Amino acid sequence: MHTLNKNMKHSSVMIVILCLGIAACSQSQKRGTEEQKTQAERVQVHLKPLSPEDSAKYLEMGDDIVGETKRKISTTLMEAMEKGSVKYAAQFCNLVAYPIVDSMSKAHNARIRRVSDRPRNPKDAMDEDEKKVFAMFKEKMSQPNAEVKPILVQYGDGTVGYYTPIKISMPVCLKCHGEVGKDITTEDYAELKRLYPEDKAVGYKEGELRGMFSIRFTKSYSQAN
Repeated sequence: MHTLNKNMKHSSVMIVILCLGIAACSQSQKRGTEEQKTQAERVQVHLKPLSPEDSAKYLEMGDDIVGETKRKISTTLMEAMEKGSVKYAAQFCNLVAYPIVDSMSKAHNARIRRVSDRPRNPKDAMDEDEKKVFAMFKEKMSQPNAEVKPILVQYGDGTVGYYTPIKISMPVCLKCHGEVGKDITTEDYAELKRLYPEDKAVGYKEGELRGMFSIRFTKSYSQAN
């Protein structure tokens, strides 16, 4: 179903494989660069590269799923913004965005999440595995002119995680995630707090790291593709 026609495109993508629960690891593959080893040590995990073929396959699958999910959510969100206001869009996110992600998860037989260290909805909080990967994204983003690329994670149970950052990419994003009283009106924030009483997803600036897509491919999915 998926091909390796994007292999060249992804050849420069940083591949970090985190093998949880395994005391020893193999570093026989060329993907195990010194930079990747240092990053792995910082999150106290072991490095175990996937084969180049598997890396290309999972990167392609992850890119396709994220692209499709973003298009569906962005298109519907922009329509909501045009029809109403931030208040209307916030209601959309509360009622529609999650079903879109859930339907994508079912369609691809993979767990798809949009997570953050400052979630709007508590269900989007990161688990321990996701926190380790996100710390690597944040470290990379702190470097000048950093180009942050997807990360692959191979777990001890045979599943493979694909992670890619979510940034505050456009000024319109600040209408829901910017500074309260400046980018977000008091009225709009009151509605956000009504829908999400534990909201932490404000105070961002354009270009900042907002969170990440977290996709967990199951064994059956990886074997079928």
